[in-house]
Amino acid sequence: MTSTASLIRRCAVTALGALFLLPSGASAAQCPPARVPPSAEYLKLVTRYASAEHAEAVLALKGWNDERLRCDLDNLYAAAVALGRCRGKCEERVVFERFSIRAALLLHAEREILENFGVPVTEQSVTCSTGPQAQTVERLATILLLVDPEAKAFLSRFYVAMTRRAHWSHCIPQAEQWARTGLKRFPKDGPLLMTLGIVLETTAFLTLVPAPRTANLGPQAVRQYENQTAKLGALWERARRTFDEALAADPGLHEARMRLGRVLWRLERPDLARVCFEEAIAKSDDKVTLYLAHLFLGRIHEDQNRLADAEKEYQAALAVRPSSEAAAVAISHARLLIGDTGGAREFMESGLEQVRLRIEGDPFKNYPMIHTREGQTNLDDLRKALSR
Repeated sequence: MTSTASLIRRCAVTALGALFLLPSGASAAQCPPARVPPSAEYLKLVTRYASAEHAEAVLALKGWNDERLRCDLDNLYAAAVALGRCRGKCEERVVFERFSIRAALLLHAEREILENFGVPVTEQSVTCSTGPQAQTVERLATILLLVDPEAKAFLSRFYVAMTRRAHWSHCIPQAEQWARTGLKRFPKDGPLLMTLGIVLETTAFLTLVPAPRTANLGPQAVRQYENQTAKLGALWERARRTFDEALAADPGLHEARMRLGRVLWRLERPDLARVCFEEAIAKSDDKVTLYLAHLFLGRIHEDQNRLADAEKEYQAALAVRPSSEAAAVAISHARLLIGDTGGAREFMESGLEQVRLRIEGDPFKNYPMIHTREGQTNLDDLRKALSR
């Protein structure tokens, strides 16, 4: 079952990569050059999106003539190349003064989301795919880099947002592909590397763990066990390398350091994991990062039978997030291991009470999968900035 899922995932990512990398001249037909592109219809559609009618523009994009769109993109690209040779006032400069490439890119990205990303409203699996809008987004990104000196900052935020938006929809292969597509343009982008690391960590978490090896396994079963174990280890190792790369690009990414510690724990390297958690606690001021780092550091101590230190970290996690059921239950378990059954009962009852009273999600429970609309919120912020 695991190998089949892996094959499907590899094929999906390969297919997505092929779609993203389709050549711009996909059609043999030549487009007549436009003196001042784009066409009036496309200009009007993108202008609607940049105004208060963004939702209507996304819907209007359905059924848009592919050949007409290709011609608009070809002519815009030609104008962008010509603009690079332009000095002073020229027709190409007028093109990009009246037409927003950023708005066009976000318009097609939102249509891609509408057509191919699901909304995780149930625990059932969602259907995700990648459509031609993704290729259009990439062509527009290429044009944007030619005409906009501040394109890198915008596109960095955009790729992170698209990756997180796909992740929220549980479209894990699509999330990985959006992150890798962005990293092809900006290979040392710290936030984008961290976002890819989160996707890879989720992939490893969702991969089936092989059943424990027993003495009566036959040779074929032993080989299958060893292959599954090696595959899972390789997935965790990919996540580790990616978080390392994110921190090399930006040492201030304390969430990446905390997550690196968790991955190192999965790889059975507790001493290195402990260093990551302690550094995240010392340097971060983000409450979610602090809460999780204390909780995960407590587990390191508990695994190594330092129960007093474990409880200290669990108490610190509870202080950061008083509504945490996970911290209360962890304290209860540490008390029980010490032999304090009364204290264990007290904190277990407190943990159960938090289940009844809690009105906010617990980051520990949400850790393996994104359960917030952060990606969509970031895309909305990029769209709202168009009018400022």
